Amino acid sequence: MTEPTPIRKHRRYTKRQKGVAVMTATLASVAAASAETGIPATNIRRWRDDPEMAEFGEKTRAEIADEMRALGVKVLAEIRTRLPEYEPRDLSILLGILTDKAQLLSGEATSRTESRDLTATLAEEERDALADEVDQWLRDRTPERADPAP
Repeated sequence: MTEPTPIRKHRRYTKRQKGVAVMTATLASVAAASAETGIPATNIRRWRDDPEMAEFGEKTRAEIADEMRALGVKVLAEIRTRLPEYEPRDLSILLGILTDKAQLLSGEATSRTESRDLTATLAEEERDALADEVDQWLRDRTPERADPAP
């Protein structure tokens, strides 16, 4: 006689437990949320993709970005009052981190890259002369080959 297959019990989670797991996953990662809550990562991923539960993650992200901005203002005020008392370096670092994280969470730029054509303002003969100078500089820097190409 074969043994009966054990019945798998599906654990039920409250909406609050799901919300906490989704918020934690939004702020950290699914793995961190799973470790923190004890809820399997597959459940957290599924809930995170559920539009109703995704609201928790987005709301959390926006609220934390706002809180970080507000805290950044307080840190700036603290820097002003404590300048004579302490090295401002540590407070400045905190301000930078808070500003960066607030921008990151709100979708704003956390860095900027600029590209410019330095020759755009040069006249054609100036660009040609610059190209000749660069070519000459490169020739002067390049060692002669042992066997020149035919």
